Amino acid sequence: MLENIVRRNFREIDKNEEISKIFGYLYGETDFPIIMDGKKPWGIIDERKLIKSKLSGKEKIKDFVVGVPKLDATYSIAKAKNKMIKSGVDKIIVTKEKELLGYVTALDIAKKIGFKGDAESLMREMDAIEEDFEIGETINLMKKQNEKILPVVSNKKFCGVISVKNILKVITTHEKITDYHQEKTSLLSAPVKGFMESGVRTCSPKDEAKKLIEIMEEQGFIIVCKNRKYLGIIEPMDLLRAT
Repeated sequence: MLENIVRRNFREIDKNEEISKIFGYLYGETDFPIIMDGKKPWGIIDERKLIKSKLSGKEKIKDFVVGVPKLDATYSIAKAKNKMIKSGVDKIIVTKEKELLGYVTALDIAKKIGFKGDAESLMREMDAIEEDFEIGETINLMKKQNEKILPVVSNKKFCGVISVKNILKVITTHEKITDYHQEKTSLLSAPVKGFMESGVRTCSPKDEAKKLIEIMEEQGFIIVCKNRKYLGIIEPMDLLRAT
């Protein structure tokens, strides 16, 4: 049953609140927001929508929400897997007797059912960007490819990732993630090396379930490399599809 794997670290946010109410989650400071329509769970934030327009923080949350399956806690994990894959989202909302209980992720289901294959067979090929790629170009590429994370390379070697959360943290707080100085350039023309996450854990092509789960739980994605050469990326839905 879903009740056995449900996550309860969430907070309820009304759909008519301002988008700034969920910035704490994006910065990693608060629990997962479940968006409510009155007393009914309505959906979750689609992070990719947040970079499709300039944010003042006063926009309504309802404009950045995606609907997700809402399943009863007695639903089987196998059926929940099929619902999640069909919906294309990596989280579902769980209720019990019509009351909000929590949520379940693609990783939770993949762990429970058991996925097959090593990192090389599970990864998706995604083109990496160079570290001098501009933030404005990165935003446009994320929009075009409908991605929320991009690998970054330097001289063909993996050096980090740039995500929607990285970009939003800078745009909404005017903070820099690294000590890279950009006083002489505008935000959109600044290179991603000043904003990317470095120190990202990677795996080798032949690594299997135990290590993949460990890395996925720690950072939410896995970068596959061989001798520091970037090969591909694994996200929770990739694991789920392999179950």
